[in-house]
Amino acid sequence: MEKPLLYLLAGNGSAADWWDDAVPHFARYRVHALELPGFGDNPQPPCTDLAAYAEALLALTEPGQAIMAVGVNALIVLHALARRPGHFARSVLLAPVGAFLWQRRLPALMAPLPIRSLIHQALSRRPAWFAHKFSAQPWSPAQYRRMGQGYARCQAFVPLWEQLRADTALPLLEWIKDPVELVWGDQDRMLGIAQAAAWSAILARADLRISLKPGWGHYPWIDAPAEFAAWLEGAEPGFVAHTKGGRLRLAELAGQAVPSALSLDSSDDPRLPALLASQPDATWAVRSSSYGEDQADAANAGLSTTYLREPASTVPARIDALRAAGVEEVVVQRFITPTLSGIAFVRHLGVELEWVDGHLEALADGQSSPERAVLSRLGAAWASGQFPTAHGLSSEMLWDFLQGVLKTFHYVPGDVEWAWDGAQLWLLQYRPISDYGWRRHLTAANIAEILPPQPSRFVEYGQRRAAASIPAVMARWDSRILEDNEPFTAVFGGASYINNDLFLARLADWGVSSASYAGEVGGATPHLPWRPARLLRSLPLFWRMQRIARGQLLHLESGLRRFDRELHELHAAGADGQQLADWFSRFYVFVVQGNLCIATALASSGGDLLGRPPTAYGNLEHSPHRLPWETDPGTPRPACSDLPLQALPAWPRAVGMAHRLGLPGMRGYYLQVREWYRDNLMRIFFRLHHAMPEAERDHWFAPHPEVRSRDGSFWQDGREGSEQACGFMIYPGQVQGVLGVDILLEDTLDPGRHAQYQAARAVIARMGGRLSHGSTLLRELRKPSAVLPQVDPAWVGREVLYRDGELSLVQG
Repeated sequence: MEKPLLYLLAGNGSAADWWDDAVPHFARYRVHALELPGFGDNPQPPCTDLAAYAEALLALTEPGQAIMAVGVNALIVLHALARRPGHFARSVLLAPVGAFLWQRRLPALMAPLPIRSLIHQALSRRPAWFAHKFSAQPWSPAQYRRMGQGYARCQAFVPLWEQLRADTALPLLEWIKDPVELVWGDQDRMLGIAQAAAWSAILARADLRISLKPGWGHYPWIDAPAEFAAWLEGAEPGFVAHTKGGRLRLAELAGQAVPSALSLDSSDDPRLPALLASQPDATWAVRSSSYGEDQADAANAGLSTTYLREPASTVPARIDALRAAGVEEVVVQRFITPTLSGIAFVRHLGVELEWVDGHLEALADGQSSPERAVLSRLGAAWASGQFPTAHGLSSEMLWDFLQGVLKTFHYVPGDVEWAWDGAQLWLLQYRPISDYGWRRHLTAANIAEILPPQPSRFVEYGQRRAAASIPAVMARWDSRILEDNEPFTAVFGGASYINNDLFLARLADWGVSSASYAGEVGGATPHLPWRPARLLRSLPLFWRMQRIARGQLLHLESGLRRFDRELHELHAAGADGQQLADWFSRFYVFVVQGNLCIATALASSGGDLLGRPPTAYGNLEHSPHRLPWETDPGTPRPACSDLPLQALPAWPRAVGMAHRLGLPGMRGYYLQVREWYRDNLMRIFFRLHHAMPEAERDHWFAPHPEVRSRDGSFWQDGREGSEQACGFMIYPGQVQGVLGVDILLEDTLDPGRHAQYQAARAVIARMGGRLSHGSTLLRELRKPSAVLPQVDPAWVGREVLYRDGELSLVQG
């Protein structure tokens, strides 16, 4: 029987011969050292981004085999799994790169091209200078020489640092469900074991196990090749990360205050007597730590009994009782006798607290009602109640502690159990939040313009999977967006809405009033005042934001054509609905990130002094791809026809120069880009609709079960906002007619209804933004129109007069 194949893939700068010391020691596996494009002797040029490297890796490897990868190329393996689940039967990743990239010093140091080039030359010619980084033990001259030759041949070393950015490193990785084994060495000078907790949060749904190897550095296959091969071929899988005990262990490794604990599957574990004897006066908590508890999509908490204040003598019996009840893993933890304890629902922007005097069991047993408070960075509108200074614990101390726990788990919002013993705060549990109604502000504005109240299963699937990845593009100009870790859309009542907090958090940090945001996208927002001092400090950021967003516009066409090719290849290969839905999730991230860059360019465009060129709306005579609710690929389409992508409109030389120099007056041309972009998106959606196999359309294109029933803006916990949306004129004019017949009254503006808008005398919408696609269309049509949130429903069917943004009832 042929041995299974194990691929070996080292990190940046690597070559296949870096593995020469370890290869002879493998007995169970056939091994094959890989070189990606631009690495070693691979003749292909370096890839342009991480997605292209993932595709290259998939092309170089057979499905169903194992892979061992290191550093940045371990990240490439994860991108490959996100694209093609199940491709690798086993994935072992040593010290993967990708967590906290915006906070680490090395990526910042390597950002300037001259420094990258200088370091590359030094690694190539004088690798021994970096001996302390490579390993804690000395290598032979031949080994250093081999390392240097690998760096010298690596054309990808310099450009890869530019491609490896915080905004591109981790998209959609939280949806990986494959088995993944992560390993760190405690002597690793590159990436330490403190990152393990962050990766458990990033890979929230993976079947994740983590190994921590004493004495290992970043290159254990060179330091101790026989031991490395034996471990890789052995049966030591590491501990399960996504359990109560696993997360506590990871938090402790990251420096959090966790009471002494062990995760066990048997009372006969030899580690247990040592733990109990180490603190002879302590009592103990014995809790379940089942694999099905506290998962990213299902809490399933409280399924098993928790034993508190157990003396050491009864602990083994309690473990046996839980194991007999079907619990896979049991946590034995020193019992903390708190003066104050509670539960905190923690995100970077706010903390929602419940607490009681004494131990949390009083809350869990219903013996006492908790006190509650909401603390927020955003301001008074988001906060409620007050956490008092009690038993020596202040709100500032608790906030700092909880935010430290959050950072440990890569800022992924969590449910934290905490205890204060009068002298110290303790972490008793962290778990991801599967369902919670935050004090977060949501809106149907904007999303109601492009998606029906009950979108297809297909689009809702892609939207939910993409929501957490989309905002990362804004980290290119403000990395604080990654700490906020707010999704683009959030769920209320089973339906998706735009998450206002994502954008309002940036305005709060920049000192910008929230009224400007509400006017651009529509709806209403809680009060955020102008803060002149913050505004002045943010001026360099605004310049960077404008420069980066404008520059991104010129890359949209290549991205569109790349995804169009991928869709064509999937369709030609007979892709099923699930494959198309997963492709759409990646495409949706690209789509919305592109729109965010366009919106940012528009916001800083400084008017349209340089002209208003025609947009795609000027030529909609033969457009089968433009129809009501066109943004949902599940919307019925006409028969398939050839709709090639349109080239980015050419600009006069002077306009192109103004664009590159960041001059004002570009709004008209950026609107042209936006509508060109949308028109091409609809062409791809048209093809996507027809690519779905007929047999699967009834499932994927069926309406999502939950309806988006809320209009306007509201709080995610269900409370209505008290703010009133503002009305505004879209296009002037004076028209008289019957409301709902001659003068259309729309809940929102759908650009796919261009034929109806063209035929109407005027168009009134209850909700919409100044820069919405529908507003742009009505200006292009020169159609008298306005957004008027307070139109009296009793006027429908009656004669009304529209005059320059005002609507009045015609008496008589």
